[in-house]
Formats: sequence, C-alpha cells, structure tokens
Amino acid sequence: MILSRLLRMVAALTVAWVSGGCSGKAVTSEAAGPPPIPLRTGPLTIDVVYPRDSAFISSRDSSFIFGSVGNGNAELTINGQAVTVEQNGAFLAWLQVPATPGDTLAHYDLRASLAGQQVRAVRTVRLRPIDAPLPDDVMEIDTASIAPSGAWWARSGEIVPIRVRASPATRVRLLLPGGELIRLSEAPESQGSGIYEGELVVESPLGRGLLSPRLQPIPAALRGAVYCEVPALFEIDEAVADTSVDFLAPTGSRDTDEHVADSASAATIIAIPSECAVLEVASTTDTLRAPLPFDLWVLDGPGPAVELRETPSAVGRDGFVIGRAAPGGTTLWMWIEGVRARVTGRRGDSVRIRLDEATEAWIALDEVVWLPGAGLAERARVGNVSIAPLPDRLRVRVGLSTPIPYAVEEENRRFSLVLYGAYSGTDRVYYGAGDTFLQRAGWEQQSTDRYALHLDLSARPWGYRVRREAGALVVEIRKPPIVEADQPFAGLTIALDPGHPPAGSIGPTRLYEGDANLAIAFRVRELLERQGAEVLMTRTDRSPVRIYDRTWRAELFDADLLISIHNNALPDGVNPFESNGTSVFYFHPSSLDLAAALQRSLLAALGLNDLGIGRASLALARPTWMPAALTEGAFMMIPEQEAALRDPDFLDAYAEGIVEGLRAFVLGRLE
Repeated sequence: MILSRLLRMVAALTVAWVSGGCSGKAVTSEAAGPPPIPLRTGPLTIDVVYPRDSAFISSRDSSFIFGSVGNGNAELTINGQAVTVEQNGAFLAWLQVPATPGDTLAHYDLRASLAGQQVRAVRTVRLRPIDAPLPDDVMEIDTASIAPSGAWWARSGEIVPIRVRASPATRVRLLLPGGELIRLSEAPESQGSGIYEGELVVESPLGRGLLSPRLQPIPAALRGAVYCEVPALFEIDEAVADTSVDFLAPTGSRDTDEHVADSASAATIIAIPSECAVLEVASTTDTLRAPLPFDLWVLDGPGPAVELRETPSAVGRDGFVIGRAAPGGTTLWMWIEGVRARVTGRRGDSVRIRLDEATEAWIALDEVVWLPGAGLAERARVGNVSIAPLPDRLRVRVGLSTPIPYAVEEENRRFSLVLYGAYSGTDRVYYGAGDTFLQRAGWEQQSTDRYALHLDLSARPWGYRVRREAGALVVEIRKPPIVEADQPFAGLTIALDPGHPPAGSIGPTRLYEGDANLAIAFRVRELLERQGAEVLMTRTDRSPVRIYDRTWRAELFDADLLISIHNNALPDGVNPFESNGTSVFYFHPSSLDLAAALQRSLLAALGLNDLGIGRASLALARPTWMPAALTEGAFMMIPEQEAALRDPDFLDAYAEGIVEGLRAFVLGRLE
C-alpha cells in the first residue's frame, strides 16, 4: 500500500500541464491507475444489480447488465455468451438486447458455474414498444402520435405544428370547428412510414370553441378554445356507421351517455361534437377521423401578470426559478423569487413569459403564481444606483419600480446587471467611499426596454448574489479572498458536499456511491484542515440531505469554494467500456478555471480516462456566491473502478487530487 501511494505521488508530481489552462486536458507520466482487484472466494451466487427485475430500459439495441457471482474463480454466461468475471466476482457485460422488434419484454438468462456447481437466474426487463408499420389495406390513425396535445396558450399569429401518423391516404387534413381546412402533407423524413404534418396559424378568435373546466379559473386575457373530450381511440365499423361523419370507439373506452349511441354493442358509435378540431384521413373508399386532443386558448392583450416562486417540494430545488429558451431546454436565467412578468404562452407544463420586446423565456408551470387583477407596467423604471464598498464585497442598490427579470453577465473584470423590460430613470450613480476594487460604474439603455448597469473592477469577482428590497434590487459582488502564496488555504472556508443520498448509483458488488463520496470527503477535509482551511461538510453520515439544503448551508457559512464529490454512472444504451473515466462539471463561467484545475489534478492522481470538463445545469454547480464545481472521479459500474473506490490508497489519491486542484485554482487567481 505504501509503494502504491508513492507511485501515485510520483505520477502527480510529474504532470506536464497543457498550455492554455482551460482545456481540461492533462498529459501524465505513467499515471498509476486503479489498483489490482483483490480475489474473492465467496459462495457462488448471482446478484444482478442492474437492471432491476421488471425495470424499463430505454435502449432496444444494446445495453449493459452488471452485478456479482460472489467468487472470482467462477464462470458466467448470459444468454449463452461468455462474460468476464473479475477477481472479486463482479461482472459487467455489454450485450445486444435479447428481443425481436415486436417484443416489449426481454429476458437475460444468467448461468454461473464453479467447481461443478451451477446456479441460474433470469432477469426480465420491459422495453419501449416499436411503432409497428400501419397497414396498407385498412385505414388507421395512430392516436398516440397526434401532436400537439394538452393545453396550449398562444397569441394570434403564432404557428402551431400539427403531426400525425396514419395509413397511406389520398388526403390528410385538419378540420377546425369554424369550417376551416388545413391540408397535411407527408413529412420529408417519413420515407413512406405515414407521418403527416402541417401548420395551424392561430387566429383570434379561433372558431366557436368550448371552455375547458380543467383550466378554471381562466385568466381574463384568455379567449375561447378548441377543445374536445371524447374517447381517444376510434375504429370504423362499416356495417353500422357512415364513415364520412361518425367515429366508433371499442369497448373499454371512456364512454358516456351523451356521446354513446349504443353502449351495449362491441363497437359503439361516437358522434364528435361540432366544436372539436378533427383530423381526417381519407382514401378512395374510406374516411377516418379522430379528434385533436388539443386545448388551444388564444391569448388576447398583454397577458396575465404572474409572480415567480420556486416550488418548495421541487426535486433539485436550489433557491432559484429557472428560465429556459424553450420548454425542457437548459438553464439560461436564474431568478430569485418574487420576479414579476406577463405570460405570453403555455405548452403543457411550461409557461412562456415576456422579458422584453425581443426576449421571452419558458418556466415551469408550478413556479407561477397568478396575480389576478394585478397591474404591471409595460416598462419598469430604474432609479438611482448606490454602491457601498464593504471589506469583503460591494453592495449595489438599484432603484426599481417593479421586481422584473434580470441577468448577470461576467466577462473578466466587468460585472453587468441586465434588467429586462426597463428604462432608465438613473440620474446619479453613487460610488460611496473610495475602494480600489471598483474602478468605474456606468449604465446604458441597450434598447427601449432593456437597461444594463456595468461595473469595471480591479479583479475578477469571486461571486455574487441578488436579493430584493422595497423599491430596489440589491446585488452583492464578492471580492476575492486574501490569499498567501505559501499558505493558499489559510483563512478560507471550503464547503465539501459528499454527493447523495437521496439517490446515487450502486456498483456491481453493491458499493453505494454515497458511501464512497463520504469517505473521500473526510479525507479531503483532513488534508485541507492541516493546511489552515476551515471546512464545512454538507453531511457527515448517511442521512439524506436535500439539494437546496446543501447549497444553502454553503452560502450561509460564507464558503469561499464549494466542491461536490461524486462518482459516475451511465444511462441505458451507452457502452461503458468506451465511455468511462474522470470528468468535472461547472456552470458559471467564473468557475471554468476551477473545473479545469480539478480535472488536471484528478487525472494525474487517478490515472483514468480523460472525459474532459463540461458545463452542465447541475444544482450543486449553480451557486453564485462562490466558485463551485462537481467532480465525477470514477465510474461506480466499472468493476475495476468500483473496487478501487474500496481501496484506501485510491481514496487517498482522489482526495489529494481535489486538494491539488483547489491549490492550483486559488494560486492561479492570484496572477
């Protein structure tokens, strides 16, 4: 063990850094790599860790399966294919999913043997169904493919894409309640698979419409909707129905007396209310129709006012409301609670708000609080700016008539606060008492409804935070800590977050990631405290800690740095033998050099593949008050790396890699 650790230290000391610093790449001189896996000679058994029995896997091509057979001398086959068993009995296999195109279940047949003894296990998983080709000789509409569906709010003039999969037909069109017809054409990528698409241009008012009780109370700015609630699956019974006008619902659908003509028959005639939008597919002999399961409301006027508040029970809550460029997109804005805006649209569980004339954002529906009858000016007035220099920060107070959306932009030593939907009433900018950290302050009206405050600083800001006061927005800009080159950690408070629980991955021999992360964090704490740092641990045992509590504690104690320690896993369909190694994630540009420094030092310490650094919207990488990064040192599912995470020397190396990366980052900020 001593020799192994010395080899790791030599490898770390012989790192040749790539010039440029932020590439996240490093060239190492014979990095040590994981230690050999120890031999285990336990009883023969089959323990499949992943996938769980009856679990759903997304890949239908190839996927992984891993676990343990309890003995490193055992042999294993899965579906007749030999699988490598490691010294500790762990196995990881990358296999073709044992299923035909029509199957929704797959079975893994595992057989282990040792010295004449044999054991067998069968693991069954569920698969996503494959869209079967639609028949050429029978008219059919794939109702599950109809899009859009659910609740949408749109402005007059917006385009709504329509899409459906249906049997080859001479005519596919959308019939609107008001009598309008929209022809759908075969999608370019369809290649004969029967996918048709078109565009609906929203008009105000649109058709006659039905009001949906599910949307009550309706914001006053919304007008009538195209909405229909009838059974979603239909078949034609030519013996009893005029196929040009009627629908047939198979037994078991949500029949109601007002819709059903004969509920006792095997196929029941359903008359579609005239207020419904209808998709029609017609050949030379048959016509088939299905309702568009779409609740479209036309937004009339400026849109209702809302206030943004994070849902207390939200998974991944971190104290911010997240704004995105599109529903389900990545994080582009982070707002404190209380920001007000006007709604301009909705798609299902996402709501669109207006930032300024040229910019809109999407947020989660459950983060919107409706303000019925509340007034909201077209533009907010920005008043005077007061800057108060404090020993460790600048306190910037911006007079503001309404709490509006904003953005923070950092570029080297310039800090900018952008206010959307705002115009300047700024007559004075007060610098306060002299402070060398602030070089210059100024503002500009970037457009008629976008205001920007610029602060030029003598050093890169260490972090920032935003809060509201009555009639103002307050921004605190953090000064870099005072650091001595020979003792870079002295006086610093460093928050260590051992990732998980809840959640977390499990290795082939059932090592839990949360336990490995905690063991590494304890070692990092010891090394940092020896060098003068004050260390805050977000957890010290196996008790679950919510994400928001982790970031909140780091800010509450004014941590100078936040490092979240993790080990990785992969989703279905990704080959673990080709995609494993070390990576570090950051979010804010000011943390890029921290992530790069950690990646270089961890590569030198661990000797694993270089997966590089990445920018990702991870809650533990998103705090704004201090530089933050999240490490993914090794992969729990790789037997060699899971075994290494049980080895004290490898855990020591991981901890030393983090500490050396932090040292390089702190000293680099002195330059």
